Amino acid sequence: MNQIYKILEQLVQIKSYSGQEKELADFIMAFCQKNNLPVENQDGNIIIKYLVNSQKCLIFNAHLDTVKEEYISAWIYPPFGKKAGVIKDGKLYGLGASDDKASIAVFLFLALEFIKNPSSIDIFFAFVTKEEIDGLGSQSFVSYFKKNYAKSYKDVSAVIGEPTNCDKIEIGHRGNAFIKITTLGQSGHASRPNEIKKHSIEEMVKVISKIKNLEKKIKIEYTDGILGQPSFCLTGIHTNQTSVNKIPESCFSTWDIRTTPNLDKRLISILKKELSNAAKIEFIEKPVSCGLTSPKEKIVKVMEKIIPNLEFTVSPGSNDISFFMQAGIPAITFGPGNKEVIHQENEYVELINIQKALNVYSNLIINY
Repeated sequence: MNQIYKILEQLVQIKSYSGQEKELADFIMAFCQKNNLPVENQDGNIIIKYLVNSQKCLIFNAHLDTVKEEYISAWIYPPFGKKAGVIKDGKLYGLGASDDKASIAVFLFLALEFIKNPSSIDIFFAFVTKEEIDGLGSQSFVSYFKKNYAKSYKDVSAVIGEPTNCDKIEIGHRGNAFIKITTLGQSGHASRPNEIKKHSIEEMVKVISKIKNLEKKIKIEYTDGILGQPSFCLTGIHTNQTSVNKIPESCFSTWDIRTTPNLDKRLISILKKELSNAAKIEFIEKPVSCGLTSPKEKIVKVMEKIIPNLEFTVSPGSNDISFFMQAGIPAITFGPGNKEVIHQENEYVELINIQKALNVYSNLIINY
């Protein structure tokens, strides 16, 4: 196992914020070339392919990017750099240790094992970019796979290496829409508020009240038996105010809305109907659809066989499952990371989980 720990140490030492993954991608490419692994760069993603002309295929997906470390002074051990990757009390510390570099390390080790013990089915390891912001890396890989390989297989599934602490699998997630809502009013001097017929901020207060009331109805009507209820979270209120004594002519709020399958395509029309002409509604970025793999899919059944008393759950946040599901590829989430410590100071992964993940992934390949 020391080899995996060494690989992981090197991975966390390389800073790889979203959109800045090239150094890490180059490291993995060089590692693969040095070890004679069948590797290629696919639109910034690094892909390892083992093709044995099987009609079965497994895809293992992990992302290269991390969020930013925020308060570096709050880290007991370095988040990245030459001194990162400290092992203490059975844990390896570093930015991305759990999300998602532990999975990358395990996948690379598995790829090395196939040199000595070839797989009987086709295997793809996809190390993708930009998962933390828009999932464009996985979207690109899925398009590439669908165009060039999908038709070759009767049976194909994917494993997303996101953190599940090796004690559960996630079979899906709600969709998410990041929404900007803008209200307009008149500008003027704050010493004469009564002369202003329409205040943009006050209009926004009315809009927020309407949305919160709407949320109650939507939760009842659009609850999903597996994914649960939709949710609306107000994440910001802003104006174009340039001075404290100026009444702003516009106000906008930002929302993180989590959707269920029946709500995915209807969200904007429902909001427009509720708010009428009171506000402008727009997406901040392209929404992510729900992703849900049936518990009856082969990948789920094989995991049940490998792990006794396996717990099924869904992810509270979205991940790249949806891109595979949209392409007709059943996908699950299972990884060695700990979701409780990601996106915060002193992120770590428990070393025992790295061994567990390796065993599960190896058995999955054998039993698939």
